[in-house]
Amino acid sequence: MTQEEKFEARYAKLAGGRKQNAGADLRDRAKGAPWGLVIGDCLGSPVEFHNRTEHKWIDKMEPCSHWHLPKGYWTDDSSMAFCIMQAFVDHPRCFKPEHVAKNFTNWMLHGEWSCTGEAFDVGMSCRNGIWDYVHDKSLKNGNEHSQGNGGIMRFAPSWFIARKLFATKDEQIALMHDINDITHNSSVARKTITTLAEVFDEHIAAGRRTALETTAKDWRTANNSGWCVSTLDTALWAFNTTNNFHDALIAAVNLGGDADTIGAVCGQIAGGFYGFSSIPKKWLTDIKDWERLDAFIDRFLDMTL
Repeated sequence: MTQEEKFEARYAKLAGGRKQNAGADLRDRAKGAPWGLVIGDCLGSPVEFHNRTEHKWIDKMEPCSHWHLPKGYWTDDSSMAFCIMQAFVDHPRCFKPEHVAKNFTNWMLHGEWSCTGEAFDVGMSCRNGIWDYVHDKSLKNGNEHSQGNGGIMRFAPSWFIARKLFATKDEQIALMHDINDITHNSSVARKTITTLAEVFDEHIAAGRRTALETTAKDWRTANNSGWCVSTLDTALWAFNTTNNFHDALIAAVNLGGDADTIGAVCGQIAGGFYGFSSIPKKWLTDIKDWERLDAFIDRFLDMTL
């Protein structure tokens, strides 16, 4: 059996249809989104940059040889999400995007919220946006070419903060866009933020499944690039073609390519639907400092829900 045939057989076992009912508890669904981000990031990083079938099949936490990380160590996706959460925890009454940009800077230059004590895997648009903030306090990086997936990979905290601070949908979306624009100032990136916010509205706030369809038809046609549009499309495909958190994440990360971010976005979507309680305990406890992270996420949700 060829490697492609092996992948085909494994993906066939994951295709279980769509579960229509979300997790019953709002807090559980809410907690599932940020934790799903971290889980997907850590599951996917070992096969990041690998071609679609030129890697071992991932179904558990593995070390990441590319970044020389033990299993359960997160990358920039989670670090930047923690930076956003920390900005609100520190400034709940006067939160501004500047607080996020400052935390991004502390991460990139000083390793805050890195699992290793120093930043690595910093995307070009994120790096440029942070340097723009360092040099001239700019909160807008790039132009219409800034269409990477850096805004959606770290999205979940922005949704919670925006809903806490603003009553109207327009105000909420504007804040989510402002946080995105620190590193990815393009209308295309903002559109993916708006779409992902709609998914969160359905999954977490309303407790019902998104009706969004995808252009991907199967694992071969799912785009594993770092383009924000394809990352969201592929993450939704993995969610739509499975019926539980575990299988959705396995379907997402085994595509290779930008696997950590595809996993992080799928984890947010699936976690927000199935809930924190759906995450396999072994995956959770394999995460570095998972109890500290769990307490921090709980504190953030206590302040935003």
